[in-house]
Amino acid sequence: MALLAPTAGAAPAAEPSSPGILACHTPDPPTQTPGWVHGRGSGSCAQEVDVFLQRLRAWGWDIEANAHYRGPGSAIASWNCSGSGHYTYRTLVQWRDGAGVGHSEYSAERRFAC
Repeated sequence: MALLAPTAGAAPAAEPSSPGILACHTPDPPTQTPGWVHGRGSGSCAQEVDVFLQRLRAWGWDIEANAHYRGPGSAIASWNCSGSGHYTYRTLVQWRDGAGVGHSEYSAERRFAC
């Protein structure tokens, strides 16, 4: 599923999902533990899913960490943010449905100081 991974400043290759598909895979808002930021994705459908932790930069969203799971299941993308300052983060999940159409969903954004 590497083709679905967005690059910095670029729009993701997948379209935001319709409400019926959203029930399958969900990105949780990022969380923080000392020196780390985590983005978790989970879902109940039997699909390959990529989870990305993104950080907002002046030029757009950078991918700082990624993880993968085969649904149903979950995965956590974690990034050591020590010394990086104050940034806004979000979690992105991407998958393909049974017809091969790519889908993506973003979590709410969170701002952390590391």
